[in-house]
Amino acid sequence: MDDFVLRGNLYELYGGLLNENQRKVYEYHIVDDMSFTEIGEEMGTTRQAAQELFRRADRKLQETEKTLGLQSKLTRIRERAVAIRNHAEDDEIQKLAGEIIDGI
Repeated sequence: MDDFVLRGNLYELYGGLLNENQRKVYEYHIVDDMSFTEIGEEMGTTRQAAQELFRRADRKLQETEKTLGLQSKLTRIRERAVAIRNHAEDDEIQKLAGEIIDGI
């Protein structure tokens, strides 16, 4: 999985655990695709401070995923739902599997 996609997913799952500044810098970098220089200017700090804040936030999200494993569980559920949809002959089962895929 692409690094930005993985980080975006982790942010969606666990972003509420970050403090306000960590959320801002993470969202600016991952969602808005801003450079650390741009983030530093936006937040009134240096590029280095923005980068360090991002690293701490990223480490917290990675550690939370390592502990809880929700992202990896959701990925496995999605993969199994795709397999069910692809192999099911019943239209209702295909529809339900599609709903699971779209919901994850």
